[in-house]
Amino acid sequence: MFTSVKVFATTGSEAIANKICDNLGSRLPDGKLILGHKKVTRFSNDNIEVQVDNVRDHFVVVVHTQAPPVDKGLIELFALLDAIINARPANLLLVFPYMPCSRSDRKNKPRISTMSCRLASILSNNFGVKRVLLVDPHDSHIKHYFTPVADEISATYLLIDYLESNVFEGQNKEDFVLVFCDVGSAKKYNSLAHLLRLSTAYVDKDRPDDTEKPEINRIVGRVKDKNCLLIDDEILTGETGMNNADILIEQGAKSVFMAAIHGILADKKLNKEQLIFKLNKSCIERFIITDSVLQQEPYNLGNKFTVISVASLLAEAISRTILGKSLTELHKLDNVKIYH
Repeated sequence: MFTSVKVFATTGSEAIANKICDNLGSRLPDGKLILGHKKVTRFSNDNIEVQVDNVRDHFVVVVHTQAPPVDKGLIELFALLDAIINARPANLLLVFPYMPCSRSDRKNKPRISTMSCRLASILSNNFGVKRVLLVDPHDSHIKHYFTPVADEISATYLLIDYLESNVFEGQNKEDFVLVFCDVGSAKKYNSLAHLLRLSTAYVDKDRPDDTEKPEINRIVGRVKDKNCLLIDDEILTGETGMNNADILIEQGAKSVFMAAIHGILADKKLNKEQLIFKLNKSCIERFIITDSVLQQEPYNLGNKFTVISVASLLAEAISRTILGKSLTELHKLDNVKIYH
């Protein structure tokens, strides 16, 4: 039996970890939750050392989400896990609000790396991590890379709850249509149409090569005179969403909203401020994302962005894992009230 729960976060993940702790304490027995402290030292040769406070016989939770620079973040995660495991905790849970390298999951070109598979193997086989929690991985099969299979939870129901209360309330749903950004998005989020009770459309595309921008062939479904809700798992550069929105407006859509779980918001060609400015100047009326990836000052997202926190969802999932309860209840829309 563990003595208490200690939560650690890697650099760039502190904000979401603090929010999780704010929601986790009330879900555990009194006095069981402690925010762990770590010391990260980078030496003159750029090597890293991580030291943690006492975790012997504790249930340890490590929170790591993608934050630039991603490669240094992963090395820090490895060092943090090494320090914790060497200090003999009773148990360990690794939480990925957004798993780094999750898009590198298929060998779809000759002689390329598939880092999500390799990362999972390192964590499972080299570090012996047996408990992993993922929030909406890029593809559900990623959880099978871990041994045992990682647990997966979804923030989709938080998005639905927000949309019902803040977008659709008092509106005629016949004026709205759910638009999938591509066939893959349609497959992944098909259940949303049923849960939201919306008609659907999707953007038919060709991608001649992975290095090229996809070519939009047509919009399948009725969007004329409709308020369109684009749905995808993440927003990276925003180009996909903006291009789709332009086509929808050309096809007669009244307005376009975009909802995505992970707001990466990064573009090699633009700095963060320039990218956010570009997104706010687009024809998309509102972007709805979560805080699975750090979204805070010094970057002001502007009034087009709504950020929903996944901290309460993660806190509920973490507490259930610690207390030996099932996560199945978190995959039901009617149970959003449990954690929101």
